[in-house]
Amino acid sequence: MTLRISSAAKINLVLSVLGKRRDDYHELRTILQSVSLYDTLEFARAERLEIDAPAGITEQPEQNLVYRAAEIFLQKYAPAQGVKITLTKKIPLAAGLAGGSADCAGALLGLNKFLAVNLPLAELDKIANQLGSDIAYCLRGGAYLALGRGEMLRKIPELPRLYGLILKPPFALSTAEVYRAYRPAGVKIFADDAYIEGKISPENLPTHNALWPAAGALQPELPAYRQILKATNPIACSMSGSGAALFAFYNDKITRDKAAVSLYGRYEIYPIETINSAQTISEN
Repeated sequence: MTLRISSAAKINLVLSVLGKRRDDYHELRTILQSVSLYDTLEFARAERLEIDAPAGITEQPEQNLVYRAAEIFLQKYAPAQGVKITLTKKIPLAAGLAGGSADCAGALLGLNKFLAVNLPLAELDKIANQLGSDIAYCLRGGAYLALGRGEMLRKIPELPRLYGLILKPPFALSTAEVYRAYRPAGVKIFADDAYIEGKISPENLPTHNALWPAAGALQPELPAYRQILKATNPIACSMSGSGAALFAFYNDKITRDKAAVSLYGRYEIYPIETINSAQTISEN
């Protein structure tokens, strides 16, 4: 038997930075949403833990979040088992789309199912929170308010299906460098009541990213790429996470598709839709 998991990217529709914490992380308030751009993980029996991942994800496979999650899981819950995990990437790296976190969550859910360990989500959260702030969210997906470092999650009403584009500029941004470059202009929480109250529609889709000035300072070309997206007349346009990926949403699928056609061949473009789950599992 083999098992396959599709793990979805996330975007930050709203991201407010509330200050610096004692642990040197930043206190966040962010609206997270899964979108239909996926990495895939396939699980098969093996004599030991093996990770087959694309070159360049990390210099050493043992540093990869998939390997680290699998190692912790197997040591604690299935020490006699061997598994080969094959990772196929479509989510761009270093883009603010939680590709690494999505892969890590997929590894945990996949191992739990493939090895029939059947841990509750709360147990998987314990491993997730050891490894990164977005991983617990990526175990769930859909629409959430995230607080703290991003690990404190509150379910909010699901968004209607919205049609959008992701534009990945031809450069990456380091999350750590963006946060180091962040300079608060007074603590301000962007209004996210519409999300909390379930009042989102193509006519009402507020977006905000407090890290935008820091990202633009590190990559001065970034605003030009946002202007490229804005020129397609979206209803909303912003940066996800610490960048460098940008997203835009449109009134409907036809308008989105026309915008995509105008950009194909010149830029790295991904059509997306909002979705209500981060993971899809299939067995062969």
